[in-house]
Amino acid sequence: MFKFLKSDPAKKAKKCVEKALVEIEEGFPQYASIEFEKAARLFLEEEQIDFAVKYFREAAFTALESNDHSRCAEMKIAAAECLFMEGRYDEGGGLYSESSDHLHRDKKFRLSNRSLGVAILGYLGARNFETATNLMRKAEKRLSELTGKTDSMFDLAKLCVSILCDDVDVTKETFEKAARSAKPTTPEQPLVEFVVSSVRLALDTEVRLSWAGPEQDEVPVKSPIELELQFKCPTEVRIVDHRISLSNSIVLKREPEFTTASSKNESWLIEFTPVLSGTGIIGPYTVTLEGEKVLVHKHSNKIEFTIARAPSNLELKVSPERVSCALGDEAIIEVNLKNIGDGPADNILIKANLSEGLEISLGNEEKTINFLGSGETIHFQIFVRAIGQGEQLVTINTTDGRTGQEVVKTIMVRVG
Repeated sequence: MFKFLKSDPAKKAKKCVEKALVEIEEGFPQYASIEFEKAARLFLEEEQIDFAVKYFREAAFTALESNDHSRCAEMKIAAAECLFMEGRYDEGGGLYSESSDHLHRDKKFRLSNRSLGVAILGYLGARNFETATNLMRKAEKRLSELTGKTDSMFDLAKLCVSILCDDVDVTKETFEKAARSAKPTTPEQPLVEFVVSSVRLALDTEVRLSWAGPEQDEVPVKSPIELELQFKCPTEVRIVDHRISLSNSIVLKREPEFTTASSKNESWLIEFTPVLSGTGIIGPYTVTLEGEKVLVHKHSNKIEFTIARAPSNLELKVSPERVSCALGDEAIIEVNLKNIGDGPADNILIKANLSEGLEISLGNEEKTINFLGSGETIHFQIFVRAIGQGEQLVTINTTDGRTGQEVVKTIMVRVG
């Protein structure tokens, strides 16, 4: 019978909005901010979260118009808490980050430090690791302005970033102490519990790269190598994102074929090709493992080895195989030297060994080629003069100064 006496919170909220708009028209943004806040809290009472967020933000904006940065920060935190209630951690983290800037402007460094810590946790909860890492770098630049200790929420966020994003070794005891010390508000509690449980799993999760066969300290260039990627986690998870770091001397030839199935442990083969000699580094392999209410962002170890230069392979062709000439005449021998290997040949020594009835008529018996790249060919001629009759021999000997490979060809010169 008294139902008609009850007022509708949504209608009350709309009246507050109308009043706030009048205050803005009359040039009183500070009073409009109060009315927008009243409307937001009424919508929150009705669980109309989007409207609550909208008018908390309007309250923040009008507070900023009156240059009240502290109130602006308070209203943005209230809007962020509404978003956290719905698990919208990315949006909420953004508002906490903005509130930190307003508090920092008002020189409320401790509160600013706390807001930045919650923002970082929000981005971690949303799996936005890159933004969380960037915010942490921003926070570290501001730490010098803190006269006292950092806030416990920031300390927790810093450890979480170290474990999830920077792959820093942190003991379980150190992390649990930080988790116990953190003092989240009621709306922040689900986010903190989610991130803390994820970090606990990250500490117990192992992601490892290993050789798919015997370990090798040195591998030849352009020869495929296989590594095995493995993970072990206390709960069933699946890989939802991955990235690998490689030195410039290595290219990824075959990626692992991840499935959508969840598992506590799994392994995959990955194939790489070294393309440049020198030092090769594979890893860390970064994976994001996702399970029921769980995220684990984990780095593997690195694999380091030496990449040897590809071997050269000299191919020698001499023509003609038989030649005739008169005593005192010259014979011309055509020589083609090609490197058919994958690597260059260095300091190639070419030597012509002549039988007693022949002599070099132009040039020397030896010559050196400093460099012959893969696929390159060099052509030259050897001029010999007949000084004795009969069947004479010319033996061309080439030696690769880097590998020691030796190739020999012999032709016959008939002098008559």
